[in-house]
Amino acid sequence: MREPVCHFDTEAEYFHRRDAELIDEMRKRAALDEQRRRMAEACQTENPRILDALEKLGYDSTTIPLLYLVPLVHVAWIDGSVNQAERSRIMVMAALQGLRENVSADQQLTLWLDQRPSEEFFRGTLQVIRAILESLPENTRKTRKEFLIRRCREVAFASCSRFGWKSRVCFSKRFLIRQIGRLLEPAEQTTAAAAGV
Repeated sequence: MREPVCHFDTEAEYFHRRDAELIDEMRKRAALDEQRRRMAEACQTENPRILDALEKLGYDSTTIPLLYLVPLVHVAWIDGSVNQAERSRIMVMAALQGLRENVSADQQLTLWLDQRPSEEFFRGTLQVIRAILESLPENTRKTRKEFLIRRCREVAFASCSRFGWKSRVCFSKRFLIRQIGRLLEPAEQTTAAAAGV
């Protein structure tokens, strides 16, 4: 009768390898926990649903500062391409946020301006922004929303000023900005508006 083949020479070797695997898993978990802590700090929320949504969208602690620039990128892309005026305006806004020092964020923003992100990414990012805004006091929420909409208009105007703000070229941008404004309303206001209250 043949003896069963054992992959480990000794019991001690088995436990040594198992301990090494467990330690490696603990290190990975600690790194993920630290990454999540930095994300929570950067977007100023501890809400696990928001953090989960950000991770699913591909954000990490280095790219989370781009969160409020994504609607601007969406406005730039809505007519099918990003022109130089729009790109320049977005890059100036990013520089004003200090993102030039964040190489990962700068590279990611450049990539989004070169290759259009998916509609799901834009929609998911807006939903996360809305959830973050809903967690803020009303005055702060209103101020941040207005600031974001104003920045979206600046990007739109950067390209539309050549054709006139009311031109057909800019209709898609104006429509998207109105849509973003509606999507960023608190859930209870959106529900009430839909119900005609």
